Amino acid sequence: MKEIRAGFKKIFRDDKVFLLGMVVLFALGLLLVLHTFIHFKAGGTTMYIGYSDIGGFDGADQMSLWNSGGYRTGGWADMVIFPILGLVLGVLHNLFAIQVYERRGKGFAVTMILVSILVAVGAFVLLLRLLGEI
Repeated sequence: MKEIRAGFKKIFRDDKVFLLGMVVLFALGLLLVLHTFIHFKAGGTTMYIGYSDIGGFDGADQMSLWNSGGYRTGGWADMVIFPILGLVLGVLHNLFAIQVYERRGKGFAVTMILVSILVAVGAFVLLLRLLGEI
């Protein structure tokens, strides 16, 4: 824990741009958690839990391969993955980025933060698609 605290102090003191990336990642993770809890009604019977252009082919009927794309339904509990993903991205990836910054340098840590931000944006876009907002 002392290493993480010392690494964060170093980043805070020396590298404001990297710190901004960490703040953006934390904000996206928090936004993903809050948006999920606000828009999903726990206890609903079914809701859209996934979207795919391929999938659902059971092997018995060749026509089911052509009709397999689109939304699939499930229970609201299946959507718990979005707040978990938001917490992992917002907190754990930032802690890991501090360690990477200390051990591997700024370039690798910046790449990791950017990829994490892209994953968070992709998860948010997928969540909005499932809600029918976009």
